[in-house]
Amino acid sequence: MEQWLKWAIEIQSLEQAGLAYTDNVYDIERYERLREISAEMLAEKSNISLDKVKDLFCNETGYQTPNSFL
Repeated sequence: MEQWLKWAIEIQSLEQAGLAYTDNVYDIERYERLREISAEMLAEKSNISLDKVKDLFCNETGYQTPNSFL
């Protein structure tokens, strides 16, 4: 797996866990921006539309377990 993809997945995992555990409005904004960045990375490198990436990559909620990556 290419390094950029590992980074995008890690960013997405961090934001997903952050959104699951915070009630702070400012933290929610930060985590949502991290979600956007990871989706933008995937869209840019894969030539898949940003909307399609968001549909596939940004809809999970809760803490992401290692099995979620498989």
